[in-house]
Amino acid sequence: MSELGEKADRILELLSKEKTLTVEELKKKISLEDASLLYFMHHVELIELKKGKARITDFGAGIISAE
Repeated sequence: MSELGEKADRILELLSKEKTLTVEELKKKISLEDASLLYFMHHVELIELKKGKARITDFGAGIISAE
């Protein structure tokens, strides 16, 4: 798996456990330099971004539970 794929998986895992994290908390926990991966994940509806916070969507949760 690519580095970005691994980071995306880690984001989904973190959000499934913590429910909601700020974008800055996520960036620190997974060593993201910018939030472009988060915006992509939001675009494909894996996570929801609102007011600087991120949370996993039902679709995103379904993906990690299927692994």
